[in-house]
Amino acid sequence: MSATLQVSEEPLTDEDIQLLRRSRRGRSLTAVFASLMFLLLASSAILFIVLFASDRSLRRGGDGVVVLLCSAAMAGFAVFLGRRLWRLPRAWRRFNRVLKGRVPKQIVSGHLTGFGPAGRPGICYAFGEQRVDVALPLWNEITRDTRDGFRPMTAAALTDLPVRLHLLPLQPDAPPVLLRAEYPMSAQAWNSVEEVSDADRQAVRKEELGVRKFFYALALAALAGSLFLGPLILLAAFFVLMGLVLGMRSPRLKRARYKHGVRGLVEEVVTYRLRATNSNVSTLVHNYRIGGVMYRVEHFGQVAAPGQRVEFEYLDASGIMGPSALFFRIEDQPTMTL
Repeated sequence: MSATLQVSEEPLTDEDIQLLRRSRRGRSLTAVFASLMFLLLASSAILFIVLFASDRSLRRGGDGVVVLLCSAAMAGFAVFLGRRLWRLPRAWRRFNRVLKGRVPKQIVSGHLTGFGPAGRPGICYAFGEQRVDVALPLWNEITRDTRDGFRPMTAAALTDLPVRLHLLPLQPDAPPVLLRAEYPMSAQAWNSVEEVSDADRQAVRKEELGVRKFFYALALAALAGSLFLGPLILLAAFFVLMGLVLGMRSPRLKRARYKHGVRGLVEEVVTYRLRATNSNVSTLVHNYRIGGVMYRVEHFGQVAAPGQRVEFEYLDASGIMGPSALFFRIEDQPTMTL
């Protein structure tokens, strides 16, 4: 690295190990699904080739070309999945060594001059002319290959400040995993742990019932419109179903025993656009770094900018994608809807 950067090594902390363990959740399910898809594609490709070879009429007609193209496409996808599955055991063994504390992390320190999305999935820190591409836990495939994952839509941070990056190299030619990014104000962040109270449960339930009432009102409007346009009754049924689903009592809140509070200055904001499967509907997911730690908070309304003071609470991070926020508020502004 450049002489402007200082590099040292330190052992992983308990917080680092906990973050990495959370990133490991769901990998077995992904491997099982990929294996089933590989078997399905490979067997289908073989079946199509056998069908083409045994049926002379296919070899003489245009249908044979279609069969060959389909078998070639499925074989190509099968090879792609097979190569990824072949690399999994080695990647997982390396990751398990990390979880046992056998691999140290690197501390890269320098004066931050720029920040933004990287050329590959992940984000980039600029220290003068030097660039450091990193992979984000829960957004990059860090248990397999940090070059895979989601690409951020926008990324902003406080710059012209000294910053310490806690990096974990996993592959020689791939971006390291960013465990923590410490800014000068990181030590001033406030954290708390409290038991979830009945008032918290009632407040969340009130919001859930508010969502249900909103969709029920839309259903009544669609039902009234169906008197003039019959097909609108299907839209009314859809709104009722949405109200029932989105207005259900939160199972995570029911199981949670503790809530965590965070208050401090926003150091980084990384936003992703997630699109629902087979749908044009997308949602924006904001990630705020406060006190050196990145938190995922899904909310409507204004996005907090680097340098603004925010406050939020979240439940125990038991899910694959991390904490489940209870509320989010920017200083001197009303609480955001989650």
